Amino acid sequence: MARYTQEFIENIIQKILLNPNRSAVSYAREANIPVSTVSNWVRKYKKKNGETVGSKKQGRQWTAEQKFEALLQTAPMSEAEKSEYCRKNGIFPDQLEEWKRDCISGCRNSPDRKYLKKAKQTEQDLKRKTKALEKELTRKEKALAEAAALLVLKKKAQELWGDQEDD
Repeated sequence: MARYTQEFIENIIQKILLNPNRSAVSYAREANIPVSTVSNWVRKYKKKNGETVGSKKQGRQWTAEQKFEALLQTAPMSEAEKSEYCRKNGIFPDQLEEWKRDCISGCRNSPDRKYLKKAKQTEQDLKRKTKALEKELTRKEKALAEAAALLVLKKKAQELWGDQEDD
């Protein structure tokens, strides 16, 4: 089991804490130290100094404006560029997708109530008018079919009995 000097440990911890854009894993690999060892050093340091222990990615709280700005910045990017952006900013690509869904659902759910009420009323009026027109069309189709049947019967009667002239 390798022993590391306190100065070396503090140097690694300071590098990790002063550069939040780079992960502890990369420092561990660079120094050829097991990742779990470095993680333990950081966890103990934070616990000793009263800092919250946890992922740096959870530490930053994004406002709605920042989330929207991130979505605008990443919209034209490829997947690789989005991943790089996410790594630099301490977020996950899944979070971008979630923020996008939230923005879209927010846009869908935020129209003015008066507009919604008017739109619903217009829709109901159009449905009512459509139903009345369909009913009238059905009635007229039946009348047309009846008239066509009477004409056919009249022609057949003329063929059978000939033209009857008034006496």
